[in-house]
Amino acid sequence: MKLNCIVCEKEYALDPAKIPEQGFKIACTSCGTKYTILLPAGWRNAQSGGGKAPEEVQTTAPPETPPESPTETHQQQPTGIPSDQKYVLLADDTEFFRTMMSDMLVSNGYKVKTAADGQEAMDMFKAAPEAFGLILLDLQMPRLSGFGVMEQLKEIDLTVPPVIVMTGVHDSHEDIQIVRDMGASGFLDKSLDPSVAFERIKMVLDQGK
Repeated sequence: MKLNCIVCEKEYALDPAKIPEQGFKIACTSCGTKYTILLPAGWRNAQSGGGKAPEEVQTTAPPETPPESPTETHQQQPTGIPSDQKYVLLADDTEFFRTMMSDMLVSNGYKVKTAADGQEAMDMFKAAPEAFGLILLDLQMPRLSGFGVMEQLKEIDLTVPPVIVMTGVHDSHEDIQIVRDMGASGFLDKSLDPSVAFERIKMVLDQGK
């Protein structure tokens, strides 16, 4: 069984005979990202019966505090962060990346709401635009891409908070200029070290205060 770290794409070859039945925790030796491998029920029996080990496994970072709802995460505000702080709206179709980014922001005292695609993000924003202080937006998403969200945000008759676009694909100078022309406040490469990514996000958040 093979597994790639979604952050740095380092590949690991795993021996199915040594894998616990219910999955296990792992820390990437390259970027340090920690997450949990969740395996489907009965996968070992399927393998012993001649089937193959699952080629895809679900990865999720263990949350430091349980979310109050599927799209909302809170944490007590540390010193220096106002209690009336607005939410970060995080839109990305990769569950692992959403969880990792959300946990990182929450552990640093920020409130987060997540969306699995661009349409869900737009619906959440239009329902309560005053609740959000920053939008983190993946460019490649189903239903409505990040480019589509940017187009709608330009046309909407609402005050739009700063937008940071995120991608592991579109990283040319031309793409960066396109999203900046569409109103993005920043551009974030998903392959960045999480601590570096957070510093860039924090810089935009601090500028918006």
